[in-house]
Amino acid sequence: MSIQSIKSKSGQTVVALDTAEEIGEVKHFVVSSDVSRIERLHIDGRRKKAVFAEWGDIESFGPDRVMVRTEGSSSQSEDERDIDAAKGKVELLGSRVLDTAGFERGTVTDATFDGATGQIADITLSDGRTTAAANVHSLGSYAVVIDVLDTT
Repeated sequence: MSIQSIKSKSGQTVVALDTAEEIGEVKHFVVSSDVSRIERLHIDGRRKKAVFAEWGDIESFGPDRVMVRTEGSSSQSEDERDIDAAKGKVELLGSRVLDTAGFERGTVTDATFDGATGQIADITLSDGRTTAAANVHSLGSYAVVIDVLDTT
């Protein structure tokens, strides 16, 4: 298991293994609505012309580069969630955090994930607390919803 930080990987150059050419940079992580895993990376373009790399095409996350299998690993998407991610409407980092009791708990400042599987391990809140992905219910355009935090 190779635990990676979304914050530290954002902005990294994406390189195709087959051509050794740069094909973009990590602009957004497209995270599943239940915040269980990363589905794809937004690596180039904007809005409806955004280009994505599917999780299955990612070979590795290096210290300063993301490697994808082939230059053809990237493509545009018609998926509404992908387009919303490219527009910054559905973004894990910076999202408002609400708990299941309706209280605002700050914002998401980082999240960690397994670099091999894309599974989200945890999220870090603006107050410094970390909560496991198992305690996260959903991510939408308004907020991330988490279980009520123990405040004792």
